[in-house]
Amino acid sequence: MPGLLVGGPNPGRQDGCAYPSALPPLAYSDLVCSYASNEIAINWQAPLVYLAAALEALQQQVAPAPPMRTQNSR
Repeated sequence: MPGLLVGGPNPGRQDGCAYPSALPPLAYSDLVCSYASNEIAINWQAPLVYLAAALEALQQQVAPAPPMRTQNSR
């Protein structure tokens, strides 16, 4: 599903799928059989949604400051 966060590299190979490497950063396979690295789960979505909501709330709180007036400006 586009826009959702997946589990990511998983060298544990709990699913029996062929992974390209035993090294964690390289052990990602974008295949249907690789549910260990492609699983979309609530425990990965919740922090992502929380972060997006927090960033939006912070963005709405910060309003651009009005331009400073000096004695020479009219």
